[in-house]
Amino acid sequence: MTIARSLLRSWWMLATCAVLGVGVAALGSAATTPTYRASTSYYVSVAGQDAASAGEIAQGSTAAQQKIKSYVELASSPRVLTPVIEHLRLDSTPAELGRHVTASVGTGTVIISISVTDPDPRHAARLAEAVGQTLASVVSQIEPEVSPNTPSVRLEEVTPATTPSSPIGPKTTANVALGFVAGLALGAALALVRAALDTRVRTAADLADLDLALLGDIAFDAEAGARPLIVRDDARSARSEAFRALRTNVQFLRSGGSRTIAVTSARPSEGKTTTTANLAIAMSQSGLRVAVVDADLRRPNLATVMGIEGATGLSDLLIGRAELEDVLQPWGDDDMHVLPAGTIPPNPSELLGSEAMERVLEVLTDRFDVVLVDTPPVLAVTDASLVSTLVSTTLLVSAAGQTKRAEVRLATEALDRVGRRASGLVLTKTKHTKRQGGYYRSEYTSAAALSA
Repeated sequence: MTIARSLLRSWWMLATCAVLGVGVAALGSAATTPTYRASTSYYVSVAGQDAASAGEIAQGSTAAQQKIKSYVELASSPRVLTPVIEHLRLDSTPAELGRHVTASVGTGTVIISISVTDPDPRHAARLAEAVGQTLASVVSQIEPEVSPNTPSVRLEEVTPATTPSSPIGPKTTANVALGFVAGLALGAALALVRAALDTRVRTAADLADLDLALLGDIAFDAEAGARPLIVRDDARSARSEAFRALRTNVQFLRSGGSRTIAVTSARPSEGKTTTTANLAIAMSQSGLRVAVVDADLRRPNLATVMGIEGATGLSDLLIGRAELEDVLQPWGDDDMHVLPAGTIPPNPSELLGSEAMERVLEVLTDRFDVVLVDTPPVLAVTDASLVSTLVSTTLLVSAAGQTKRAEVRLATEALDRVGRRASGLVLTKTKHTKRQGGYYRSEYTSAAALSA
């Protein structure tokens, strides 16, 4: 299955190489000069075959079969080809002409076949006829005579050479088929090499060894930067439906639903903040009271995504410079509130791991049904690991085609070390969106399966 998946993933590479193979074969065949083959055949007889005795006839046939093997070699020798060159006034050497002359004999027969290939069909026929006649003459000269002017071996023409009507090469159809197969094989080899060298996560199957449930599959959207809050801006889109499916799966992670949820990623720019915001909107639209906390105190972005003022927020609350009511901002028409990151502090890890942070989460949990916490990438700093110890659920966001499998593995191991294993994976920026019956269908784990 892994090989098949690798080939399907690189189908364009197979198709390109196959087309190139066909193109090269077709061009090569078109550039090749057509070659024609003309043939003639001679019957080899040995003196004694005309005698009345059946024994002498059999003896002569046996002798002819033994000698004919030598005549096959003689047909392309200078002894035969030099007179042909002189007679036809060819600008060629015996060795060059010999490469175009072949002779053969069938098993158990005394008929020798002589074939000549040439770009000119008429010239091929003349050459074949000349080689056959010269071979017959040479054989009569080198074999001893049984009586004056009576050679012991004679070659008599059976089939004269005729002008061929169609070339024997190039075999365009066969060449194109071979080019297609060779191109396909090359494409498959390149695809497998690419799969071996490319360790990026593309589907949930790439992370099967981590035993991490796929909770959401969010398709890539080139306009995500301009419209990050797709659940609000286009509720009927495929991506909006994917976030609603993620909401359903998250609610079934634990009996009664998860109250506090941290969202992190292995590396930056994997879509965790956008995922957090859209998941929060989807949950609030379902009637839940939702609080969203930006716990990325190093590079906060939630306020920008949500379109609110973020000058003061969580960091100011944790150091006692502000009260919760002062920094918790209502958002949208549903019961949803956002707590931005606030002033960037010099000690983010200490603040996020403090008792004050734990108390903030407790207060929010008492007031809201769900508290979503956007955290920094887990491999960049320890902040996400610290926050994961304060929440009930941790979601790991990975960008398809961007995050490497080793990075996801390291991220899960970092969470394991603090005793808070990732509860599930959200795959973003995928490129295999499917539509069936007008509804968005993805490869995430079903809610029913999670609740079982």
